[in-house]
Amino acid sequence: MPVIMFANVLIGSFSSLLVPEFSRLLAGENYNRLKTVCDTIFKVTFIFSIGVTGIFVIFSNEISLMVYQSIEAGKWIRILSPLIFFMYIDNIIDNMLKGINEQVSVMVCNIIDLLVTISIIFFVVPLMGMYGYILSIFVSELLNFTISSIQLKKKINYSVNFKKFIIRPIFACLASYLVIKLLPITFSNFSLNTIMQISLFVLSYLSFMIVFDRKRVYMKMKSF
Repeated sequence: MPVIMFANVLIGSFSSLLVPEFSRLLAGENYNRLKTVCDTIFKVTFIFSIGVTGIFVIFSNEISLMVYQSIEAGKWIRILSPLIFFMYIDNIIDNMLKGINEQVSVMVCNIIDLLVTISIIFFVVPLMGMYGYILSIFVSELLNFTISSIQLKKKINYSVNFKKFIIRPIFACLASYLVIKLLPITFSNFSLNTIMQISLFVLSYLSFMIVFDRKRVYMKMKSF
């Protein structure tokens, strides 16, 4: 989990700033701006979290060898990597809710999440072992994400563009994977080789996302 949550540092660095910003907009009854900011943050977070998920799915074994000097953890990193999307976005949603004076709702959600997780650990983990623990993490994160999303939707009528926020980033991940396969990087140092491959993946991913969003980029360039 520490490896999976590592990139969340970047999300956490600005998610805490959402609390005073959303409070300011709510106090000024600037609801249109509130929705616009919410939509923009979701777009950025979706693109970021899907990209990070792609890194952990593709390079799970390499990351395991670099961090733990063992390939065994690679299996669990790959299994848990889909949760990155829900973990990172849930972090953003929680701070949005706190910003619009829904701290109690966040607390209730966390209590429900905790009770369900404890129940699974108590009843399921003794029967399934490590897989039971993985199940508890999945149920916990998905439940927390679902409840928080519903709570935010009731307060802010945000919209998620499925094509732009999800389909395009996933396609960009797949295309970037093909790039690193077609342009293999071979250094004698394993860690350096892995870092360079991940860097190429990130560069390709960002390039594809810019290409997919070329109309918006073109309009901005034209305005200058």
